[in-house]
Amino acid sequence: MTEDMTEEPQGLVSVIIPAYNAADVLERCVRSVLAQTYARFEVLLVDDGSRDGTPELADALAREDGRVRVVHKENGGVSSARNAGLDEARGEWLTFVDADDYLGSRFLESLLCGAPCDLIVGGYHTVGAHEIPEVSYEAVEARSPEVVRPLLEAHLTEMTFLCPWGKLLRTRLVREAGLRFDTGMRIGEDVVFVWTYLSRCASVALRPGQAYNYFTAPSDAKYALDGPAALDTMERILAPLDALGRRWSMDTERARCHILNYYVWLFKQYVKHHYRLSDVPRLGTFFRYPLVRGYFERYGHTSADKRLVRLLLRLRLTALLYFLIKLYY
Repeated sequence: MTEDMTEEPQGLVSVIIPAYNAADVLERCVRSVLAQTYARFEVLLVDDGSRDGTPELADALAREDGRVRVVHKENGGVSSARNAGLDEARGEWLTFVDADDYLGSRFLESLLCGAPCDLIVGGYHTVGAHEIPEVSYEAVEARSPEVVRPLLEAHLTEMTFLCPWGKLLRTRLVREAGLRFDTGMRIGEDVVFVWTYLSRCASVALRPGQAYNYFTAPSDAKYALDGPAALDTMERILAPLDALGRRWSMDTERARCHILNYYVWLFKQYVKHHYRLSDVPRLGTFFRYPLVRGYFERYGHTSADKRLVRLLLRLRLTALLYFLIKLYY
């Protein structure tokens, strides 16, 4: 970090775009940022060791517009690329844009239109597979525990509170907390980052509009996790959730169930695509782990699927559970 970064230009927004082999979508993304009606921003374009035309395209965009700065680095994954952007950011505010997403022209203006809060969140519009529900908010500015608590309880499991895009964060708070994206996590590192940041906030704002265009691909098993990775990810995510619960004296039960449900599903996807009958003992180890076993005991009444898994675990019929996952998930 350079010394001049200690003085943050008032109102400047650092827009961080991590890019890996994104030559077919990057120009659309960057030009949507350059077309913002809010003029005070910089674009930090991080080329994460791309092997297509991304490095050349990034440099060409920077030569064309002085607001674009390019960081070329060895491939280290999206967390490493976002961290490189954080290191270079000079703005008072941070926002992240994925290279295959793009912005409406009033995205920054719509987030900055009211009184500033520590976290400012807008809605989003989905493009592509449309498998994730869109989100739009009524304007809310929460500055006391009595208002922040129900806001977080209602919205914490929405994509806007699980991902770093679609929002503004104060650079000062990120740096004071020493916040980084965990490069050791294959998935879920963005949830850990956002929820850890939230535990440092004193105020949260929701803004109307859907000026962030989020690209969604058809669902597949690319994020499937084997047992140890799924358990480790769940525990890493639940730690900042517990901190949020303490910070705001909030009920985290809904968010906890959401996280456990999703990562158990990712493990089932891994079993379906990779396990063999000889792996049944590994499957049993996962489902007998206290965090997972407790999940099915606690929430087993909420669906027929969970009731069945709970019953099979109580009867120690792990092999039957294996065949059910193979056949029906």
